This record gives sequence, C-alpha cells and structure tokens, in this order.
Amino acid sequence: MYISPDPITTPQQAAQERDTLLELIARGPYCTLADALGDGHGEPSEEALTKAKAVADDYLAAYEEWLVTLAAANAAPGPL
Repeated sequence: MYISPDPITTPQQAAQERDTLLELIARGPYCTLADALGDGHGEPSEEALTKAKAVADDYLAAYEEWLVTLAAANAAPGPL
C-alpha cells in the first residue's frame, strides 16, 4: 500500500484511499482465518472479496459516522 504524506485534496483521491482501505479490511479476516486453520492460502476469490468488502464498507461507514459525531461534539461549546 502506498502512503502519501500529502493531504487528500480531491474527491477522487478520497475515493481511491477509501477503496484501498476497504481492500485491506476485507482481506484481513480471510488471511487470519486461513492462517489459523494452518492452510496455505493464496488470494481470496472475487466472490469472497466482494462479500468481505460489503461488510468492510458497513464498518467503515459506521466509523466515519462516529468520527463526524465526535468532531461535532468536540466543536460544541461547553463540557462534553
């Protein structure tokens, strides 16, 4: 994965970074399970990756919502 020190400034860059993160999150459980079972494993199938990306997308959307809520709470005047 390429990590750039430059800030994300366009919607296209943000979309690419999100896709990269979804790919990383989606592959994690597959590789972890294969390693735990002691199976040598190659690449997950496209079907497995597609299903895992859908779950990862739900997780990432919930995380983004939490971050927005947290930022709004931190920006509000007064005690938290």
